[in-house]
Amino acid sequence: MALKLNVLVSTIDDGIEKIKNLILPPRLDVNYIVSHQYTDEKFKSIPIEIKRSDILVSQIPGKGVTKSRNNTIRLTKGDIAVFSDDDVSYTFEFFDNIIDTFKSNPNLDVGIFKIKTPEGQPEYKEFPKEVIHYKKKAPSAGTIQIAFRVNPVLKKNLFFDERFGAGNTFLIGSDEQIFLQDCINAGLIVKYFPEYIVIHPYESTVKSIPHYDNRRIRVTGGLDARTNGPISIIKAFFGTVKFLPDLIKHRKNPLVYFWERFRAAVYIIFSRN
Repeated sequence: MALKLNVLVSTIDDGIEKIKNLILPPRLDVNYIVSHQYTDEKFKSIPIEIKRSDILVSQIPGKGVTKSRNNTIRLTKGDIAVFSDDDVSYTFEFFDNIIDTFKSNPNLDVGIFKIKTPEGQPEYKEFPKEVIHYKKKAPSAGTIQIAFRVNPVLKKNLFFDERFGAGNTFLIGSDEQIFLQDCINAGLIVKYFPEYIVIHPYESTVKSIPHYDNRRIRVTGGLDARTNGPISIIKAFFGTVKFLPDLIKHRKNPLVYFWERFRAAVYIIFSRN
Protein backbone atom coordinates (compact mmCIF):
# COMPACT_ATOMS: atom_id res chain seq x y z
CA MET A 1 0.00 0.00 0.00
CA ALA A 2 1.40 3.42 -1.00
CA LEU A 3 2.12 5.85 1.82
CA LYS A 4 0.99 9.46 1.50
CA LEU A 5 3.53 12.06 2.59
CA ASN A 6 2.55 15.48 3.92
CA VAL A 7 5.22 18.20 3.91
CA LEU A 8 4.41 20.49 6.85
CA VAL A 9 5.80 23.95 6.08
CA SER A 10 5.96 26.78 8.61
CA THR A 11 6.46 30.36 7.46
CA ILE A 12 5.69 33.89 8.61
CA ASP A 13 4.81 37.18 6.88
CA ASP A 14 6.59 37.59 3.51
CA GLY A 15 8.15 34.14 3.94
CA ILE A 16 5.07 32.93 2.04
CA GLU A 17 6.82 34.20 -1.09
CA LYS A 18 9.60 31.62 -0.61
CA ILE A 19 7.31 28.60 -0.65
CA LYS A 20 7.41 28.39 -4.44
CA ASN A 21 11.13 27.63 -4.15
CA LEU A 22 10.67 24.46 -2.12
CA ILE A 23 7.65 22.83 -3.75
CA LEU A 24 8.26 20.26 -6.47
CA PRO A 25 6.05 19.31 -9.43
CA PRO A 26 2.91 17.50 -8.22
CA ARG A 27 3.06 13.78 -7.48
CA LEU A 28 0.20 11.64 -6.24
CA ASP A 29 1.80 10.57 -2.95
CA VAL A 30 2.93 14.03 -1.75
CA ASN A 31 0.92 16.98 -0.42
CA TYR A 32 2.00 20.24 1.20
CA ILE A 33 0.44 21.89 4.24
CA VAL A 34 1.63 25.47 4.69
CA SER A 35 1.03 27.19 8.02
CA HIS A 36 1.38 30.91 7.29
CA GLN A 37 1.57 33.17 10.33
CA TYR A 38 1.12 36.87 9.75
CA THR A 39 1.70 39.93 11.92
CA ASP A 40 -0.07 42.34 9.58
CA GLU A 41 -2.96 41.99 7.13
CA LYS A 42 -0.67 43.16 4.31
CA PHE A 43 1.10 39.77 4.35
CA LYS A 44 -2.02 37.70 3.71
CA SER A 45 -1.78 37.63 -0.09
CA ILE A 46 -1.09 34.08 -1.34
CA PRO A 47 1.27 33.78 -4.36
CA ILE A 48 -0.32 32.28 -7.46
CA GLU A 49 2.46 29.69 -7.73
CA ILE A 50 1.25 27.87 -4.62
CA LYS A 51 -2.44 27.91 -5.45
CA ARG A 52 -2.45 24.22 -6.33
CA SER A 53 -4.72 21.32 -5.41
CA ASP A 54 -1.86 19.55 -3.61
CA ILE A 55 -1.07 22.59 -1.42
CA LEU A 56 -3.18 23.63 1.58
CA VAL A 57 -2.42 27.09 3.00
CA SER A 58 -3.66 27.83 6.51
CA GLN A 59 -3.22 31.42 7.67
CA ILE A 60 -3.10 32.25 11.39
CA PRO A 61 -2.29 35.55 13.13
CA GLY A 62 0.68 36.00 15.46
CA LYS A 63 4.14 34.50 15.76
CA GLY A 64 5.89 31.56 17.40
CA VAL A 65 7.06 28.65 15.26
CA THR A 66 5.76 25.98 17.65
CA LYS A 67 2.24 27.35 17.25
CA SER A 68 2.73 27.03 13.51
CA ARG A 69 4.06 23.46 13.81
CA ASN A 70 1.08 22.47 15.92
CA ASN A 71 -1.27 23.98 13.35
CA THR A 72 0.23 21.75 10.65
CA ILE A 73 0.01 18.64 12.84
CA ARG A 74 -3.71 19.24 13.37
CA LEU A 75 -4.25 19.65 9.63
CA THR A 76 -2.25 16.68 8.37
CA LYS A 77 -4.23 13.91 6.71
CA GLY A 78 -1.44 11.76 5.26
CA ASP A 79 0.15 8.53 6.46
CA ILE A 80 3.49 10.17 7.24
CA ALA A 81 4.62 13.78 7.56
CA VAL A 82 7.86 15.73 7.59
CA PHE A 83 8.43 19.16 9.14
CA SER A 84 9.68 21.89 6.84
CA ASP A 85 10.62 25.59 6.72
CA ASP A 86 10.60 28.23 3.99
CA ASP A 87 14.40 28.24 3.59
CA VAL A 88 14.86 24.60 2.54
CA SER A 89 14.64 22.65 -0.69
CA TYR A 90 13.87 19.07 -1.68
CA THR A 91 14.33 16.47 -4.38
CA PHE A 92 12.05 13.58 -5.22
CA GLU A 93 14.86 11.31 -4.03
CA PHE A 94 14.60 12.84 -0.56
CA PHE A 95 10.84 12.25 -0.46
CA ASP A 96 11.48 8.65 -1.52
CA ASN A 97 14.04 8.28 1.30
CA ILE A 98 11.38 9.23 3.84
CA ILE A 99 8.64 7.07 2.36
CA ASP A 100 10.89 4.04 1.84
CA THR A 101 12.24 4.27 5.40
CA PHE A 102 8.75 4.10 6.88
CA LYS A 103 7.76 1.33 4.46
CA SER A 104 10.81 -0.73 5.43
CA ASN A 105 10.24 -0.11 9.15
CA PRO A 106 6.52 -0.72 9.78
CA ASN A 107 6.95 -0.26 13.55
CA LEU A 108 8.70 3.10 13.18
CA ASP A 109 6.77 6.08 14.56
CA VAL A 110 9.30 8.93 14.33
CA GLY A 111 12.34 9.15 12.08
CA ILE A 112 15.26 11.57 12.39
CA PHE A 113 17.34 12.10 9.25
CA LYS A 114 20.26 14.11 7.84
CA ILE A 115 20.44 17.64 6.43
CA LYS A 116 22.40 18.19 3.22
CA THR A 117 24.02 21.54 2.46
CA PRO A 118 24.19 23.17 -0.99
CA GLU A 119 27.18 22.33 -3.16
CA GLY A 120 30.32 24.13 -2.06
CA GLN A 121 29.25 24.57 1.57
CA PRO A 122 30.57 22.59 4.58
CA GLU A 123 28.63 19.62 5.92
CA TYR A 124 25.79 20.92 8.12
CA LYS A 125 27.22 18.97 11.04
CA GLU A 126 28.79 15.58 11.71
CA PHE A 127 25.99 13.03 11.60
CA PRO A 128 26.12 9.47 12.97
CA LYS A 129 26.76 6.82 10.34
CA GLU A 130 24.62 4.08 11.86
CA VAL A 131 20.91 3.69 12.69
CA ILE A 132 20.21 4.69 16.31
CA HIS A 133 17.16 3.73 18.37
CA TYR A 134 16.46 6.35 21.05
CA LYS A 135 14.79 4.46 23.89
CA LYS A 136 15.21 6.87 26.80
CA LYS A 137 16.77 10.23 25.93
CA ALA A 138 15.98 12.28 22.86
CA PRO A 139 18.82 13.80 20.84
CA SER A 140 19.16 17.42 19.81
CA ALA A 141 17.90 17.68 16.23
CA GLY A 142 16.60 20.26 13.82
CA THR A 143 12.86 20.20 13.17
CA ILE A 144 13.45 19.72 9.43
CA GLN A 145 15.19 16.44 10.25
CA ILE A 146 12.02 14.97 11.76
CA ALA A 147 9.38 12.87 10.01
CA PHE A 148 6.63 10.91 11.72
CA ARG A 149 3.82 8.46 11.22
CA VAL A 150 0.67 10.54 11.61
CA ASN A 151 -1.74 8.19 13.40
CA PRO A 152 0.46 7.40 16.46
CA VAL A 153 1.30 11.07 17.00
CA LEU A 154 -2.32 12.18 16.79
CA LYS A 155 -3.52 9.23 18.87
CA LYS A 156 -1.09 10.15 21.66
CA ASN A 157 -2.02 13.85 21.32
CA LEU A 158 1.61 14.86 20.82
CA PHE A 159 2.30 18.50 19.98
CA PHE A 160 5.10 21.02 20.43
CA ASP A 161 5.43 22.88 23.72
CA GLU A 162 4.52 26.42 22.69
CA ARG A 163 6.57 27.99 25.48
CA PHE A 164 9.69 27.11 23.46
CA GLY A 165 10.93 27.84 19.96
CA ALA A 166 11.77 30.63 17.52
CA GLY A 167 9.45 33.59 17.79
CA ASN A 168 9.31 33.36 21.57
CA THR A 169 11.23 36.07 23.38
CA PHE A 170 12.14 34.01 26.46
CA LEU A 171 12.88 30.42 25.36
CA ILE A 172 14.03 30.43 21.76
CA GLY A 173 14.93 26.77 21.22
CA SER A 174 14.94 23.08 22.18
CA ASP A 175 11.33 22.67 21.04
CA GLU A 176 12.43 19.84 18.74
CA GLN A 177 14.20 17.90 21.47
CA ILE A 178 11.20 18.27 23.78
CA PHE A 179 8.85 17.02 21.05
CA LEU A 180 11.06 13.99 20.49
CA GLN A 181 11.31 13.34 24.24
CA ASP A 182 7.53 13.50 24.55
CA CYS A 183 7.28 10.95 21.73
CA ILE A 184 9.70 8.61 23.52
CA ASN A 185 7.91 9.05 26.86
CA ALA A 186 4.62 8.20 25.14
CA GLY A 187 6.04 4.86 23.99
CA LEU A 188 6.65 5.75 20.34
CA ILE A 189 9.53 4.19 18.41
CA VAL A 190 12.03 6.97 17.60
CA LYS A 191 15.04 6.20 15.42
CA TYR A 192 17.76 8.03 13.51
CA PHE A 193 18.61 7.02 9.94
CA PRO A 194 21.74 8.19 8.05
CA GLU A 195 19.77 9.36 5.00
CA TYR A 196 19.49 12.87 3.56
CA ILE A 197 15.96 14.24 3.33
CA VAL A 198 16.37 18.02 2.95
CA ILE A 199 18.75 20.74 1.77
CA HIS A 200 19.51 23.69 4.06
CA PRO A 201 22.35 26.25 4.01
CA TYR A 202 25.22 25.65 6.43
CA GLU A 203 24.57 28.90 8.28
CA SER A 204 21.58 29.01 10.62
CA THR A 205 20.15 31.32 13.26
CA VAL A 206 21.07 28.96 16.11
CA LYS A 207 24.70 28.68 15.01
CA SER A 208 25.05 32.47 15.14
CA ILE A 209 24.16 32.70 18.85
CA PRO A 210 27.20 32.67 21.21
CA HIS A 211 27.52 29.70 23.57
CA TYR A 212 26.94 31.71 26.75
CA ASP A 213 24.36 34.08 25.34
CA ASN A 214 21.56 34.58 27.88
CA ARG A 215 19.06 33.12 25.41
CA ARG A 216 21.01 29.86 25.24
CA ILE A 217 21.37 29.73 29.02
CA ARG A 218 17.62 30.13 29.51
CA VAL A 219 16.96 27.32 27.05
CA THR A 220 19.29 25.09 29.07
CA GLY A 221 17.32 25.80 32.25
CA GLY A 222 13.95 25.51 30.54
CA LEU A 223 14.81 22.24 28.82
CA ASP A 224 16.13 20.80 32.07
CA ALA A 225 12.93 21.77 33.89
CA ARG A 226 10.70 20.42 31.12
CA THR A 227 12.61 17.12 31.11
CA ASN A 228 13.54 16.60 34.77
CA GLY A 229 11.14 18.74 36.80
CA PRO A 230 11.89 20.66 40.03
CA ILE A 231 15.37 19.20 40.46
CA SER A 232 16.39 21.51 37.62
CA ILE A 233 16.29 24.42 40.10
CA ILE A 234 19.01 22.75 42.17
CA LYS A 235 20.89 21.81 39.01
CA ALA A 236 20.99 25.48 38.02
CA PHE A 237 23.25 26.08 41.01
CA PHE A 238 25.43 22.99 40.59
CA GLY A 239 25.61 23.59 36.85
CA THR A 240 26.99 27.05 37.53
CA VAL A 241 29.63 25.55 39.82
CA LYS A 242 30.48 22.89 37.24
CA PHE A 243 30.99 25.39 34.43
CA LEU A 244 32.63 28.06 36.61
CA PRO A 245 36.14 27.76 35.06
CA ASP A 246 34.69 27.93 31.54
CA LEU A 247 32.42 30.83 32.47
CA ILE A 248 35.42 32.76 33.78
CA LYS A 249 37.42 31.83 30.68
CA HIS A 250 34.69 33.26 28.46
CA ARG A 251 34.19 36.28 30.75
CA LYS A 252 30.62 35.33 31.58
CA ASN A 253 29.39 36.48 34.97
CA PRO A 254 28.55 33.26 36.92
CA LEU A 255 25.74 35.04 38.77
CA VAL A 256 24.12 35.98 35.45
CA TYR A 257 24.50 32.40 34.21
CA PHE A 258 22.85 31.05 37.37
CA TRP A 259 20.05 33.62 37.31
CA GLU A 260 19.09 33.03 33.67
CA ARG A 261 19.13 29.26 34.06
CA PHE A 262 17.28 29.41 37.39
CA ARG A 263 14.50 31.74 36.25
CA ALA A 264 13.88 29.74 33.10
CA ALA A 265 13.52 26.56 35.16
CA VAL A 266 11.11 28.29 37.54
CA TYR A 267 9.08 29.61 34.61
CA ILE A 268 8.60 26.14 33.12
CA ILE A 269 7.79 24.50 36.43
CA PHE A 270 5.14 27.06 37.37
CA SER A 271 3.60 27.75 33.96
CA ARG A 272 1.41 25.69 31.66
CA ASN A 273 1.88 24.90 28.00
